[in-house]
Amino acid sequence: IAANPCPTRAEYENGTMPIEHSGWRPVTPLRTYPALEGEVDADVVVIGAGLAGASLALHLAESGVSVVALEARQPGAGASGRNAGHVQPFLDRLEPLKAWPDEGRAFVDHFIQHRNIVFDLCRKHGIDGDARKTGMIEAAVKKHEALERKVERWRALGHDVNIVGQTELRQLLGTETYGYGIHWREGGRVNPYLFTNGMVAAAVRLGARMFGDSPVVACERQGRRWRLTTPRGGVLAGQVVICTNGHAGNAFFPDLARTNYPLVACALATRPLPVSLAETIKPSGAAFTQYPSGLYPLVIDGRQRMITATIPRPGGAMAAETYFGHFLRYLHRAFPQTRNAGIELEAYWTGMTANSSHVLHHDYPKLYRVADGVMALMNLGTWGNVVGPLLGMNLARVLATERPRDLLLPLEEPRTATFPRLLELKTRHLLIPLARLADRLGLA
Repeated sequence: IAANPCPTRAEYENGTMPIEHSGWRPVTPLRTYPALEGEVDADVVVIGAGLAGASLALHLAESGVSVVALEARQPGAGASGRNAGHVQPFLDRLEPLKAWPDEGRAFVDHFIQHRNIVFDLCRKHGIDGDARKTGMIEAAVKKHEALERKVERWRALGHDVNIVGQTELRQLLGTETYGYGIHWREGGRVNPYLFTNGMVAAAVRLGARMFGDSPVVACERQGRRWRLTTPRGGVLAGQVVICTNGHAGNAFFPDLARTNYPLVACALATRPLPVSLAETIKPSGAAFTQYPSGLYPLVIDGRQRMITATIPRPGGAMAAETYFGHFLRYLHRAFPQTRNAGIELEAYWTGMTANSSHVLHHDYPKLYRVADGVMALMNLGTWGNVVGPLLGMNLARVLATERPRDLLLPLEEPRTATFPRLLELKTRHLLIPLARLADRLGLA
């Protein structure tokens, strides 16, 4: 399924298995960036080259700001190269925003304005991220009033979205399994690994300096600036922005690693489908999720592979064939045309999300004031493909113009999460097993 050496059980469980196992990596390897050697200076140094860090570096460079980006491995090697590939044009819950100083109005307005940022950046910078504005479908077996309320809310905000019934869903999905749902005509799919690397490459073309295989081992005040130390070099900068997923394993500012609720997820990609079969599964090409369980979110990428994700059972993140079997049972029931198609597994991988809340879909990103001149944009949660680039763009503009009042996120002090395994306990031990049982019994 993947290249040697085989990941260890701990790497599967921690979501730290080598990115080479991710199905998002292309057949032809992408450019790698050299390690930092010696000393360099910059206005801003960005730690982490994922979706948020890559966008921040790109937009800083675009504004003419001297920026250095440091990545412990290579761009997209963390959560940004492992997610389900959905470009979600809406926010699942707005209620958590009521606690923000402006009740989140600036954030929501900016999100609505830039909900197509993935496609816009690909077009503007010539990024081949396999990004397609195919729309999204949330499909349910029966009617749910919550879906109606969601449509009313987002249509009022200007989104092109409608409730659809079984006839429309049959045409959109190629199955009669679902009788009710939402058709979002915006959003779609992206290869998050290619997209992240594409943003980094665009940033470098605009003057950003990118260093891979350069983990930061220390970040210390030096006069009015900060000195970041890597194994073979160092950076002196006036402003530091930390964009690490969960910050796990980092010795500098260790409190940041205690601010989130980690949750391991797994994903898989099938081998390419025959064109004749691929055309009958989701003929619309839309990204797809089931409501309300969220099991088996599905995209078919440009290589005609089905890609889905789920949460592995406790202690069972290595069981690739188990989760592929779950997916095939669902697929054969929901899409009967797949039953004799000989669908095979091509890649299986795990990753770790860093959520700001133990309540799924309340997990808005966080912007922390770590020290004078040091911020952390972290804990992107489940909406990273859109909000990561969007918030990176916003923070870049704030730093370039020195207008902190334009920040979209509240600037908070890092606070230790209470019972950090709570999200995992609820999701991995309770909700997902129940959802799988309901799916097997045909109750989902």
